[in-house]
Amino acid sequence: MTLSRTAPYIGITGFCSRSEVDAVLESVSAEPSRLLMCGALLSNALLAGNASDAPNRCPAPNTMAGIFSDDPRCLNLVHYRPPPGANLADALARATEVGGPNCHGVQINATRGAPWPDPDGLEAYRERYRPSRIVFQAGREAMQSTDHQPDELARRCAEYSGLVTDVLVDASEGLGLPLDASRSADYLAAIRSAAPELGLVVAGGLHAGNIGELLSPLLPRWSAVSIDAEGRLRDADDRLNTEAAIAYLRVARQMLG
Repeated sequence: MTLSRTAPYIGITGFCSRSEVDAVLESVSAEPSRLLMCGALLSNALLAGNASDAPNRCPAPNTMAGIFSDDPRCLNLVHYRPPPGANLADALARATEVGGPNCHGVQINATRGAPWPDPDGLEAYRERYRPSRIVFQAGREAMQSTDHQPDELARRCAEYSGLVTDVLVDASEGLGLPLDASRSADYLAAIRSAAPELGLVVAGGLHAGNIGELLSPLLPRWSAVSIDAEGRLRDADDRLNTEAAIAYLRVARQMLG
């Protein structure tokens, strides 16, 4: 059975080569219960022809299309932080085009100082590209802008219903900070109440060694949420550690399968 591109996923962010994707896919069953979200980080610095401050985490834009597989078990998303002042529709269009023919959509990482993306820009992008998935990262600044009140964050997120497909509750933003399950549950409950059609995603320092401890408090009520991991799956040189990624994926499947 082929999963819909809107099905829940187990995410790994920070792929920089097809060989990394293929290595992880070898551990995925032929008919998994969840998609493998393959996230590739698009750097504005590299787009402008400058050096990236995370060279082992952000692939060169002209190689990104080659990272994404056409395997039906994969959900391929470009993770992108639009630059301040940019036309959002054009910025997301460029990210999608860099992702190539196997790109299924984008994750919008919050622009510093502007955590809430322009709704008109999102609508224009959706009309132009019809992506399978648009994940909006409700990160630290979004939480701060709503005084860390779950109901207020949920109210703002509900304004994007029909414009994005999923909301990622993420106070870590790739830094490896551990998921606060209790607080995340409050946000998830508020968003589900305000906008039940939105998919829900959580992240925060997940890896094989802590996923049981960090996710267990969310289960079984939130067993259908998607998850993502990035910062704690890197090696000492900030490269994706495929063994760590496979171990995380294995434990996540056991918990959420």
